[in-house]
Amino acid sequence: MYLRSSLYDALAQVDDGDWQQVLQRHPFWQAEGSRLDGEHQDIAFHILMHEGELGDHLAPSDAAFEFDAVPVPPPVFQDPDLAARVQHWSDMHAANYGPGLTIKMGLYVIRAGGTLGFHVDGPVFLKGMRVDLSDETVQRGLVEVQASHRTILPLRFNEDDRFMVCGFRAPLRRGELFEFNNVLPHAYFNRGSGHAVLLVTTYLEEALLPAQFDYRAAVPA
Repeated sequence: MYLRSSLYDALAQVDDGDWQQVLQRHPFWQAEGSRLDGEHQDIAFHILMHEGELGDHLAPSDAAFEFDAVPVPPPVFQDPDLAARVQHWSDMHAANYGPGLTIKMGLYVIRAGGTLGFHVDGPVFLKGMRVDLSDETVQRGLVEVQASHRTILPLRFNEDDRFMVCGFRAPLRRGELFEFNNVLPHAYFNRGSGHAVLLVTTYLEEALLPAQFDYRAAVPA
């Protein structure tokens, strides 16, 4: 049995005005989502930063699952305000958690009526997936998911939406940045008429990594 306090941690109240302006200026997040299966449909993750760098060079093939890298139109990254906002947000995580690396940052969209079914994050993403634990990439992924922080800033959501962690409903509040334990089962159910847009950041804290682990090395192909 999990204590609710171990699943969800409100970090700070922040001004999300700059991010709201991003949504208004660049409507790419309104594009169609992807469907992986019956439990994962009408969802899209628009990556803004990957491995500490602006995500302007990424393609869907760079992600393990098709909905995890729905392309952001190139002109979006030419917006200097957006680039500055992404870097500022990454720097804020570094200031809060200490030396490390922003592994991934992006706008996670669950479209109206969409579902992101229960899952855990890391190399084993979906229930019942078979995985080779001797694989170097998988091993690196396991280390990273255990040593990383997952924060969420809800930018748009519906009152009846359900963000669930281990069966508990985590409250969504405008401007409230929170961290949750993403190695535990979690899900999002869009129950409203508008798209849910979450700013999701995964920050790898150097102090939590094993000795000699080079977190800035290129991920093996």
